[in-house]
Amino acid sequence: MSKPSFIGGQRGRLAGLLLGALLACPPAGHAFFFSKSDAPYVEQAPKRGFHPFLHPKKKTPDAQWQYVQALDAAGRTRAAAKQALALRIYWSNAPEAPAAQTYVARRLDERGKLQAAFDAYQYLIDHYTGRFEFNEVVGRQMEIAKTLMERKKGKVLFLPGFDAPERAIPLFEKIVASAPEGAHTAEAYYLTGAAHERAYEYEEAIDAYFNALNRFPGSAFAEKAAYAQARSHVEISDDSPNDSRALDTAVSACEFFLQRYPDSEHAAEIEASRARLHSLQAAAAYARARYYDRILRKDESALIEYQTFVALFPDAPQAPEARRRIAQLAPQEK
Repeated sequence: MSKPSFIGGQRGRLAGLLLGALLACPPAGHAFFFSKSDAPYVEQAPKRGFHPFLHPKKKTPDAQWQYVQALDAAGRTRAAAKQALALRIYWSNAPEAPAAQTYVARRLDERGKLQAAFDAYQYLIDHYTGRFEFNEVVGRQMEIAKTLMERKKGKVLFLPGFDAPERAIPLFEKIVASAPEGAHTAEAYYLTGAAHERAYEYEEAIDAYFNALNRFPGSAFAEKAAYAQARSHVEISDDSPNDSRALDTAVSACEFFLQRYPDSEHAAEIEASRARLHSLQAAAAYARARYYDRILRKDESALIEYQTFVALFPDAPQAPEARRRIAQLAPQEK
């Protein structure tokens, strides 16, 4: 085998260098050197939707919408709703799509398919903002949520069913998320709290009532929320009689309601609750002082507790005995 010449090797290296330069700086007009990112942008129509069992009868969204309207005019509303849904699925970005989705939602609503109707209205909100009557749709969602909150679940034949207000909570939460400052938001917060309260979920109820009261203090639901919030705190305290923090919070909630709404129709009820809880606070404070006095026999600590008790509860039934013990335990002046 002959040994390769020096000249041949140099030519090979030179050819490699020239090829590298061409790849790095392709000459104008040689499109085969361009990458995909260098290709000119071409506007493309969005991909057409697909459904395995639902197909539009017409070839264009405009013709399909006219077909839907013709079916509706003929009284074939179920077929019209089916074809309206096909329009929305296959041409989701067409100008006719929001109207088609609105038609689907309203037909479901008319048929009493309330959860499905709510979801269909929500699809409008999530995908076609500004292309439908927003306040009308949210208002209808609110009515659906309130109906489902009161409707009994599991009602079959002679079975009466049972209350399930909590199933309306996700619907109210969607309304709040869709319209944080809307006309129905204060009521949605309040009803969220009411649903939680009826399900004995008092902590969650208080959070929702707090939002209704503090975010919309001038609404028609502010007083209702304050009353319900106080009532829920009272329930928590009654369920945990040894929880001093829950007791103190319940008293504060009652006092807040009475200060803000002294003329409310619920004022007498909340005042009675506050007085009862206040007496429980007094009994707990006196028991603490007696514990230091009679059990631990720590005179200085007992004296402080008796003095605190008298300062906080001067009219309590135990107050005279507390004052007598203060006089006995207090250091005598020489």
